[in-house]
Amino acid sequence: MALPPTSDALTQKGVPSFAPWFDTRTYFNYHHTAADTFDKIKPNELAENGALMAVLAYGLANLEQPLPR
Repeated sequence: MALPPTSDALTQKGVPSFAPWFDTRTYFNYHHTAADTFDKIKPNELAENGALMAVLAYGLANLEQPLPR
């Protein structure tokens, strides 16, 4: 999956970015539509993504050197 246009533009300017891969089979059925509501959240996927972001934040916070820009 490609980065959203905003993220891609920032990445091209050297801003560090992160775009995890995820199951997109149903993602765009609701993405940014009136049907994009909390009842579509799958608790196990939310937990997995939360864990992923926590590990990423921990790893980045503990780097010996900052990410290149």
